[in-house]
Amino acid sequence: MKKISIIFLNLLLFFISNKTVRADHYRNFEDIEVINGKLIDEYENKELISYYKKVDKRTFSGWKIETINRRSKVRFISETLFSYYNDGTTPIDYNFTSEESETNKYNYSATGSIGLKLDKNKSGFKSGLNSSLKIDSKSDSTKIKKEKYEMKMKVDPQTQVNLYNYGEGYLTNGVAARYLFWIRTNRGGYEIFEMSTKYYRLEKIRIWKRFIHI
Repeated sequence: MKKISIIFLNLLLFFISNKTVRADHYRNFEDIEVINGKLIDEYENKELISYYKKVDKRTFSGWKIETINRRSKVRFISETLFSYYNDGTTPIDYNFTSEESETNKYNYSATGSIGLKLDKNKSGFKSGLNSSLKIDSKSDSTKIKKEKYEMKMKVDPQTQVNLYNYGEGYLTNGVAARYLFWIRTNRGGYEIFEMSTKYYRLEKIRIWKRFIHI
């Protein structure tokens, strides 16, 4: 009974650690679009069978990796800062101030039993998968740099103004399995999001009122 409890506790801790997501993580973005491909957890098991077959052939030691998407282009909206609608007849002056911290260049996700490093100073995969994928963790931006933005704008009558953080990046994902003395110790999906640009985007939408005559 004691052994069962220990196994259950380890599985629970593993599940929690794999599902932990940072506040600035791409999985928290309001919208993310992969131009050619999908996020790793959007693939169904039947779609992954052919990829897993290539990593399920046992080897003496180390990782076997099969890539599904390699640096596929991504567009995203990380956060809508405000949305304001002027339903009056005169323009309205609007001042916006924001303070923002720099986010990491790389973010990581995993499925199955592939572990993640989630400490505040460095992120990545456990058990040497970063090295096998040839990811240079030194280029991962971990500095907290606060920048203050001030913006003045005029919201025209019958106009909606949306301000949001828009950006682009690249997504690489696939499946992997790790072996030790021919025994498989880890197996699952891996995913790396690389941010290339992020900036404010202002959108003005003209709203036309419809009048109904009775």
